[in-house]
Amino acid sequence: MLNLIGHRMALALALAAVLTGAACSRTKSQPEATANAAVAATPEAVDVTTAAAITRGLQRTVEVVGSLAADEEVVIAAQAAGELSQLNVDFGSYVTQGQVIAVIDQRDAKLKVEQAEAALKQTMARLGMKEGEKFDVNQNAEVRQAKAQLDWSQMDLDRAAKLVENGDVSRSIYDQSVTQNNLAKARHQAAVDAVNQQLAVVEQQRAALSLAKKAVTDTVVRAPISGAVKEKFANRGSYLAVGGRILSLVKINPLRLRADIPESSSAAVRKGQTMNLTVEALAGRTFTGRIVRIGPSLNEQTRALTVEAEVNNSGNQLRPGMFAKSQLITANDASAVMIPAKAVLTAAGLSKVFVIENGKAVERIVKTGVSDGELIEIVEGVKANETVAVSNLEKLEQGSVVTSR
Repeated sequence: MLNLIGHRMALALALAAVLTGAACSRTKSQPEATANAAVAATPEAVDVTTAAAITRGLQRTVEVVGSLAADEEVVIAAQAAGELSQLNVDFGSYVTQGQVIAVIDQRDAKLKVEQAEAALKQTMARLGMKEGEKFDVNQNAEVRQAKAQLDWSQMDLDRAAKLVENGDVSRSIYDQSVTQNNLAKARHQAAVDAVNQQLAVVEQQRAALSLAKKAVTDTVVRAPISGAVKEKFANRGSYLAVGGRILSLVKINPLRLRADIPESSSAAVRKGQTMNLTVEALAGRTFTGRIVRIGPSLNEQTRALTVEAEVNNSGNQLRPGMFAKSQLITANDASAVMIPAKAVLTAAGLSKVFVIENGKAVERIVKTGVSDGELIEIVEGVKANETVAVSNLEKLEQGSVVTSR
């Protein structure tokens, strides 16, 4: 019995010792477990490659579309009536300014010139005029004759005045001399007036002769501008009245490019700015123009500013009516903040980057601009000299701890 009680007591003591050891073991390992849990709760740093935002000069452009038009277009009409005896060009022909493109029958015009010349010569012969010499009215025969009679009557009057003072002649004879002198003066003045009237006729006939010669000149139709024949309205042998249309010309060098600039870019438009353009018909070719005309106001419906550029077309490769895509260069060296393009994440229409601040990633929504090689412009969201993450972007989120290199 005593042995049984002793055995039970020994078993109880052994169990107590085991429990005490287990309790001691648990008490001793609790700080270590807490430390391990803290380590597990600390976020793991993301290894990223970074790059600094830089500032560089950038060419600013505005993408616009427009259409090409002729610089000038004129309709050539007959200035003299008659038969169209010559037509030296046809549809599509290229002409230079001053080139003879048509001739109207000149026979009637030349006869009128001869008639005007004959009338002028007749009047000049009557006056004793010679072409190219200065004419003196007093040298006219009728005027000289009237002047001689006037001088004679004046001498006769002077003699009569002396005689009547001495009582050698009667008063009636003196009065008769006065009357004759007055008549001589009137005849002389009439002769001078007649000559002056004939001189006016000479000037009138000279004007008529000039008009007749101009009519001959008008029968020769010359190109007022350099360009191409757009349309032909008459054929050789047709009778044309004054103002009758012959053909139309278009000036295609230079050409006009008319385009609409969006309101947001309208303030940057200036005369003389360069426009680079391409057309579908000449793929791979780039043509250059410059702004020469700017509209006074924006279109109320489209909110766009209309501009016209002058485009060099020395090779006549471009055609009026072509649709053109163009870039308006508004600045050649504008300051811009640039970062590597691969630093930008785009999703759901938004672009964002991760800026590294104090070892952590800060998410920012940005507004991008133009691309330049591997770089992209940041219009809003990043300042110059700030650091952005370039790699492992998919592992980053707001506040992520990073290690950069």
